[in-house]
Amino acid sequence: MLSGCASTESVKASQEQGVHRVYTAPYNSVYAATLAAVKAKELELVESDPAAGRIVVSHGISLLSWGERIAIWLRPLNESNTDVAIVSKPILAPLNFPPDWTSKLFEQIATELGTPKTK
Repeated sequence: MLSGCASTESVKASQEQGVHRVYTAPYNSVYAATLAAVKAKELELVESDPAAGRIVVSHGISLLSWGERIAIWLRPLNESNTDVAIVSKPILAPLNFPPDWTSKLFEQIATELGTPKTK
């Protein structure tokens, strides 16, 4: 494997690097909204594990990117707030200019929930 390449396993192991947002909604609602956001953004679902609070998706090659692997972690903070962390890594680092999937997904999750993120 080339240096700087992201595999499904490497992106899953990078949770501590995630950007976090908290949504004012219960875990199950945010999990469903996250899956809907993935579909709305036309990302490929690689793994969905509600018990572990993890979703892994990918985006293929485009004009500006060799593709990305994206891991999303969800954690209930209490009955009405859920923390979401997202890490997006390029599949191949050189000459890669991917979209800002983290921001795009956070915005789409809020849209799917019909409510703004809290933090």
